[in-house]
Amino acid sequence: MSLYLATLIKADMPDGRYMSEKAWLYVPFFAFVVLVSAVILLLPYDTVYVRDEVYLYLFLVTVVVCTAVFLLGTLYNMLLWMHGKGLVTTPERRLLRLSAKALRLLFSRAFAKAIAVFVRDSLYISKLRKLSATRWFMHVMILGGFLMMFALDLIVTLSLDILRYGPMIDEGGWAKLWIRDVGFEVAGAMMLVGLSIAAVRRFGLKPKIVRTELPDAASILFLFAVVAGGFVLEGMGIAGAIPGHQENVEYSFLGYALSSIMPASSGDLYDEAWLVHGVMSALLIAYIPFSKLFHMIVTPIAVELEGLLGDKGAVP
Repeated sequence: MSLYLATLIKADMPDGRYMSEKAWLYVPFFAFVVLVSAVILLLPYDTVYVRDEVYLYLFLVTVVVCTAVFLLGTLYNMLLWMHGKGLVTTPERRLLRLSAKALRLLFSRAFAKAIAVFVRDSLYISKLRKLSATRWFMHVMILGGFLMMFALDLIVTLSLDILRYGPMIDEGGWAKLWIRDVGFEVAGAMMLVGLSIAAVRRFGLKPKIVRTELPDAASILFLFAVVAGGFVLEGMGIAGAIPGHQENVEYSFLGYALSSIMPASSGDLYDEAWLVHGVMSALLIAYIPFSKLFHMIVTPIAVELEGLLGDKGAVP
């Protein structure tokens, strides 16, 4: 393969210019990655989820690495989208130009339209509903549950570990019961329903329109392991009467059901199970840019933003 392909290095580019053009993107990008990593590590965590702080910091280090991989993977996808026809600048410069336009869009009236597009084409998937009610329901359960769980994670991390909000900590607090317990149970249950339908279709029914490849199977199994692992962890905490799992346990309805078949001694391994579940969740974050889940969310938005930003060929 020639190094002078249009998408790599232009044959007529002056010496040294190729790297200098990339520096316009990569230097601030890696500075941003370092900043995000520093924030994750230096925030004043005082978690109630795990008793051993060593496990907490092992988890945080894993989150830093996986977040960096997620950001790099996202950048990689975006640069691929910049390789459209009729390019007159490098993909890096084009991405910077579009990023500036996107920031201006964020503070404009058109941003509401972009949000509506996200709900219609990425979350609700209105076009798919007309083609297949089963596939539509499956995607809504998986994607809706995933986004709900992501939003709850942000809310709980901010209010529980950083702000130390009392109702989120107290076992009888409204936030603990309805957000930490019921909220996560509902989001996880939605994902389990959607993933179960996906597994039956791909590994059982095998309709002709469904072509199952290794990345598809890996995505389903990975998501299923993370979600199911969360319910198992909740069950271990309830069975072992771990702090935070001693009162109003029926609000964690699926974890409570699992606890009935678990011995009280399972609570002895709660911290280790918490770390395994946390690491798997972090690895899932790193995997997202390389899975279909990323394209399910981003591609419809990118197509619409292409029109809003007035830049052609940015999306394949």
